[in-house]
Amino acid sequence: MVRNIRKTFADAFELPAEAVSAMPVVTLTGQVEMIIENYGGVVEYSSEKITLATACGVLNIEGRELDIKYMNSQCVTVTGVICSFMFVE
Repeated sequence: MVRNIRKTFADAFELPAEAVSAMPVVTLTGQVEMIIENYGGVVEYSSEKITLATACGVLNIEGRELDIKYMNSQCVTVTGVICSFMFVE
């Protein structure tokens, strides 16, 4: 029900769906930087794997020399050599 209200609101005001929902927005710049908006928290953190909680499950990021460059309550920036990422429900 809440999703339907958010979708209707977004459609009525011609807003992007992610602007009114809790769904994560992932921006990948090449293989070296990933920005994740609307995340819930850090579950696991190492130089080879970072796991983040999101509204649609956990996001696993794997690679080499991974680091959290920036983090606040709304977004996190991961840098390093990003080899793969996957959402797991």
